[in-house]
Amino acid sequence: MRTSLTFWRRSPVSASTPIVMHRPEEIDWRRLIVQFGLGLLLFANLLVPLAANAQNLGTSPQFGQAVQGQQATTVEGTVLNIVNWGCNVIAPVIAVACLGVAGWHFKSGRGYLGWGVTGVALMVISGLGRMAEGFITQAQGIQ
Repeated sequence: MRTSLTFWRRSPVSASTPIVMHRPEEIDWRRLIVQFGLGLLLFANLLVPLAANAQNLGTSPQFGQAVQGQQATTVEGTVLNIVNWGCNVIAPVIAVACLGVAGWHFKSGRGYLGWGVTGVALMVISGLGRMAEGFITQAQGIQ
C-alpha cells in the first residue's frame, strides 16, 4: 500500500486568492512631508560631495588636529578626526535625543527603558573615546 507524505498534499486554500488593498480616503500630509524631507536630504547628500572643495593642508604636520607628526590628510589623521567627531559631537547629541525620548515615553506611560539605556550607552561610548584620546595625547611625550 502506498501513501503520500503529508507535505505533498495540496493545500485546501486556493492559490489564486486575491489580495485586497484598502487605501485611506484622505491624504496623510504629515507622512508626505516627512517623505519629501527625507528625499531632499538624500538628494542633498548625493550632490554635496560634487560641490565640496577639499581642504589643502600643505606639507606641514597638523599638531593638535591629527595624529602627532602626521598630516590630517593621512589615513591615521583621518581616522582620529572621525573618532573625535563621533565621540565629541555625534554620540552626545544622539544620547541627549534618546534620553529626551525616554523622558517623553516615561511621561506618557510607554516603554522607556530601551531609549534610556541607549542614551546612557552612547554617553559611555563618548566618555571612553575622550578618555582614550587623553591617554594618546599624554603618551606622546614618553620616549
